[in-house]
Amino acid sequence: MRPLARAFLSIGILISSSFVLSEVSSKIETLAGRIVAYSDGLMCLNGNAYWSMLVHVQNAPQIPSQFVEVRFSLPCDKQPEWLNRQSSLQKFRLKRDQEADSVLKEFMDCGPESPTGGAPRSCLQVPMWKRVPGAEPAKLPFGQRVPSYLSVDLPLAPAL
Repeated sequence: MRPLARAFLSIGILISSSFVLSEVSSKIETLAGRIVAYSDGLMCLNGNAYWSMLVHVQNAPQIPSQFVEVRFSLPCDKQPEWLNRQSSLQKFRLKRDQEADSVLKEFMDCGPESPTGGAPRSCLQVPMWKRVPGAEPAKLPFGQRVPSYLSVDLPLAPAL
């Protein structure tokens, strides 16, 4: 086989295998759990607010954590139905988003520097997560890496 033909064949195999791998990573998983906390979108972009919910997963041996973060969006004038009521066990249809896995923060970030460039100014510790009714005693995994998912039923609207 000629070197040029071999190179094109190799490129073709790489491209087709990347399509297969991207399909595998976008597989829909169904997980059972309870919503224990949420972080609401503080601002509205293109008519959508971006939210996250923390789900305490039940009986999911394939998940390395007892908790997962699920990101979703809603129109700015809408709120999730479960926001002010006790969470029950429910099923979630999710897509894994490994690139968004992160350590769960307890407080929102604030600027490390003062506007004048001097010493860092102290900031108020504003909680990042609000608990849903009935989940107050649950210990959240602050400081631990939490797997990230996207909701299939409440898709994340693109930010333009």
